[in-house]
Amino acid sequence: MQRISAGMMVAYKWVLPASSLLLFTVIAPIWNSVASSLAPWMKWLLPVAAIVAFVAQVATTWSLADEVVDHGDHLRVRRRSIEETVAIADIEKVSAEYAIRPLRVVLSLRRPGAFGRRIIFVPRPNSAFGTYGESRVAADLSQRIGSRASGESVDG
Repeated sequence: MQRISAGMMVAYKWVLPASSLLLFTVIAPIWNSVASSLAPWMKWLLPVAAIVAFVAQVATTWSLADEVVDHGDHLRVRRRSIEETVAIADIEKVSAEYAIRPLRVVLSLRRPGAFGRRIIFVPRPNSAFGTYGESRVAADLSQRIGSRASGESVDG
């Protein structure tokens, strides 16, 4: 049994969006004094940007799994109060989204479960410096899915 998801999901889902709003409240008085000498619409630029940033952060992290634990022949996935067990044999495809930070692993399931047809999570980093290049978690899961499809045995 090994956790394969990042342990910082609280930071990604709650701390970062809240800190963006906190940053806005700190900068707002300064912005108001500067924007008063500019065009009237400029006064609304920072509040609108802060709200858009907050909504974007929440929208991109809300559907991420909070925890994914590898039990060898199945994964235990938890998001908020919902928990599901997914057999490795039920995973059709493993892909990684490298263009988005933090990197995300997407598990496409053969049939929908509690989280739908896709489970998305942030994998455990390859090293203390993060994941640069291919994620070991994604590569390991892809290999195990491929070996199941070809009929080879897989060690947990």
